[in-house]
Amino acid sequence: MGVTEKRMKEAGYEKDVALNEAFLRRIFGHAESLLSFDTYQFDDYSKIEQDRFEVEQKAARREEYFPQDCQRAFEMGVRLADGARA
Repeated sequence: MGVTEKRMKEAGYEKDVALNEAFLRRIFGHAESLLSFDTYQFDDYSKIEQDRFEVEQKAARREEYFPQDCQRAFEMGVRLADGARA
């Protein structure tokens, strides 16, 4: 998500995610979500004119949290693949 976790909660996106999971659970029997916050939309923010994002904050968040998000995504993939074999 391009938004922060705080903004996601303020906008009520948690309810949307929960509804999507419930819908998918009814169809497939299992669903889970992985949310990654304040993600990059551009490879190089210096090449665009924008005043909506704090580029330094996004870069710091990406460096600290993105590897953890990738690990969580990998672990989710393992769980989903194991469930598919069951």
